[in-house]
Amino acid sequence: MRTVLVVPDGTLRQQLADALADFPEIQLVRQVCTYPQPEDFIRIIRARRPDFVFISAQDFSSFDALAAAADDRMPGLPIVCVAGGTDPAELMPKVMRLGVREVLILPVTRENLGEIIASIAHQLARHPAPVVRLGDLYAFLPAKPGVGSSTIAVGTSCALADELHVRTLLLDCDLMAGVTKFLLKLGNSSSILNALEKANSLDEDMWRQMVGHWDGLEVLHAGEMAPPATLTAASLEVVLGFARAQYDTLCADLASSMDPFTVQIMQEARRIFLVTTPELVPLYMTRDRLQHLTALGLAEKVSLLLNRNHPSHRGLSDSEVAQLAGTPISYQFSNDYPGVQDAILEGVPVSQRSGLGQSILALARSLAPNLGRQETPAHARKFLEFFHVPSTRDRETVWRD
Repeated sequence: MRTVLVVPDGTLRQQLADALADFPEIQLVRQVCTYPQPEDFIRIIRARRPDFVFISAQDFSSFDALAAAADDRMPGLPIVCVAGGTDPAELMPKVMRLGVREVLILPVTRENLGEIIASIAHQLARHPAPVVRLGDLYAFLPAKPGVGSSTIAVGTSCALADELHVRTLLLDCDLMAGVTKFLLKLGNSSSILNALEKANSLDEDMWRQMVGHWDGLEVLHAGEMAPPATLTAASLEVVLGFARAQYDTLCADLASSMDPFTVQIMQEARRIFLVTTPELVPLYMTRDRLQHLTALGLAEKVSLLLNRNHPSHRGLSDSEVAQLAGTPISYQFSNDYPGVQDAILEGVPVSQRSGLGQSILALARSLAPNLGRQETPAHARKFLEFFHVPSTRDRETVWRD
């Protein structure tokens, strides 16, 4: 079983870590030396995927915040309250309110720790810990440069994060011509290249320091326009895996080329949004891209986004566009040159008050995962049945029936 310690007291943390070393079935995957913010705590849980967590109740308000965050975002994850210097009779009603079942009273002994571990193992055998849902990756592939793929990718990512409150990461994967850093005025934040170079040493703290921010959206821009020759498929696999554990949704703004880096991202993606405009050259390139994707076995993932459509102007009909592109149109976006230029000047996504912004929001809504959960009713229990304070007479008590 995997576990994480959130114990700010260094002496106690080391004591508990040493005690856990006597249990070969326990893998200590992370020690946290301060109380993290709830969002950072969830980030750690998603990345490390523990079966249960120890949290010190030395600062009860911090314990309260972390336990509540876990109950909200990771319901069913067993939490062990590490209690020292607190009257158990006073503590237990508080932890009951938070849904915490296990209480480890100090000092730590092999016997009381063993009983906690046995109780959790019994509980997990009947009710496994919640599985971390890996984030969905969506790739935005321009048929050719200049069709507005980055505008749609940035707008969709911002809408997911800020309007729909989905934990979202935007990856600018156009290593030779990425514009996200400019579009969102990100300043000196780190790039996806930095993440790839540090793939083997990534952890939650390093990641938090690397990502850029635009309101609720987190971003890794493309970096300098001269990617190093040392990038490997293995490092990209590590970074994407780490990122998917951190976020509910990832949007990758790709280059128009079919280089190995771009292809690997599309192979990992749930959907590939092939972006074009209703002119002959982009549509010719769309068909060419689709043929390449078909040869790679990726055609079933492709959805066609038709940008800068002019319904009031004479030109190609929707059926003609679909015929020339070789695939049906999934989403359409109107031409709004002034609105896009205003957004670029202000360093913001296209306004959702515009027709273009509303179309982008509609796409974002279709990508937002259903993160709701249904509560499982539990039978009524007596007050003292709720808790597990280690006792030789309580080895068969479980957290939930």
